[in-house]
Amino acid sequence: MEMNTRKIDNVLIVELNGDIMGGAESGDFRNIIYDAIENDTVNIVIDLANVNWMNSSGLGLLISGLTTIRSSGGDMRLANVSDRVRRTLEITKLESVFSSFESIDEAVNSY
Repeated sequence: MEMNTRKIDNVLIVELNGDIMGGAESGDFRNIIYDAIENDTVNIVIDLANVNWMNSSGLGLLISGLTTIRSSGGDMRLANVSDRVRRTLEITKLESVFSSFESIDEAVNSY
């Protein structure tokens, strides 16, 4: 999985590319979250447009990020969720945990 970041207003956009499996990239994802908090950016949008699949470790990675951000007074939204990933969220009952939006703009504007 590759990650790219950018900011829109005071919202950090984290673009994930590839399958999310919670492997070696887990530390990189956590570092992005912690760096955002250190820089007073506690509203994050995770762009899943280029993610087709995630396993339970990948779900755990997103949950960990959400928990960390919320404990710092912020929130994390999902954008551009594919049908396959959406089904995974539904099966695991996590669709009620994450706020999900059709586009990055909608997610950013929800803050």
